[in-house]
Amino acid sequence: MSERLQRELAVMLDAFDVARRADEQRKARMKSGELAFLAGFAALRAQVVRPIFEVAGEMLKARGHAFVIREEEFVSEPDGATREAAISLRITPSGLEGAAASDAAHRELALNTRHYNKTVSIVNGALPQSGSMAGAAGGYPLAQIDAQLVEDHVLKLVAALVRA
Repeated sequence: MSERLQRELAVMLDAFDVARRADEQRKARMKSGELAFLAGFAALRAQVVRPIFEVAGEMLKARGHAFVIREEEFVSEPDGATREAAISLRITPSGLEGAAASDAAHRELALNTRHYNKTVSIVNGALPQSGSMAGAAGGYPLAQIDAQLVEDHVLKLVAALVRA
């Protein structure tokens, strides 16, 4: 092998190694950021959202209404498909126990992660198009979701249900 071939090949392979390491570091930072975001959502869900849903649900239950709180974890399938983390409160007003399943979305408040842009979508069945109204990309950064925002959405949902 000539010196020229060795030298030029070494330069090309060195450049490739630098680019590959940079790409691996970028992927590691992205993965770390995604994990931090999902952990932040889990904490928000446990410390803020679920307690508010439980208190509201118990008040509704005391008045003869039913409620269900559902939680889902983020799942990334081997085929690349994902299922976002979520928490939802579904209310069934007294007298509507036999409501159509297609009506369920109108009686539900859901917070869903959007891991790809690290935001949370809030979909309130009482507010048409609510999942696409917040922020430029249609979601809230974790830092913007607090007890007051969640309470406001619960109140809007219940207000819409008691008016119906």
